[in-house]
Amino acid sequence: MFGDGSLSRTEHSVQIAITGNKFDDKDYLLEHVRPLFHGVFDLELTSRYRHGENTMDLYRYSKEVALTLHSWGMPIGLKKLENLTPKVAVAGRAFVRGVFDTDGSVYRKYGPYAQVQFKTVSENLMSFVRDKLTKLGLHPTRIRPDETKHRFLLCRQKEVETFFRLVKPSNPKHIARLKRIRQSIT
Repeated sequence: MFGDGSLSRTEHSVQIAITGNKFDDKDYLLEHVRPLFHGVFDLELTSRYRHGENTMDLYRYSKEVALTLHSWGMPIGLKKLENLTPKVAVAGRAFVRGVFDTDGSVYRKYGPYAQVQFKTVSENLMSFVRDKLTKLGLHPTRIRPDETKHRFLLCRQKEVETFFRLVKPSNPKHIARLKRIRQSIT
């Protein structure tokens, strides 16, 4: 939710939505996020594909669940970027996994060497995630702003491996991309 999720008021309820790319994120959203949401809230999310876009949403209307998510720190309406961190204690690895699955990437550094990137518009959220990674013993780079977002990297190859072993990303596109990078030399 803190990555690609949103809560939007409607006339009689609140829409909970999680957005992703209908090609790259389809399996992750349908096979991981939807069952996870059902397991936590006992509600099914409906999928929809935006006409003329490469975007899909999982959504549900529930004022009760939205208020619970809001009490955990998820804003209703526009995300206030300076306050975009959880208001409750979170399991560090699970929270990092969720943010990475939605707002992270694996890039080829060169040859078979990879780097992990976190990038979002909220510097506050990036600081929160970076702190969680530091507590796991990793050494992320400083947070750097670019045109519209803030980002940091994990560049040390042993730490990239440790990150995937400890955090266990759930989005298959990241796992496949790391595998392709590692196999590029053979």
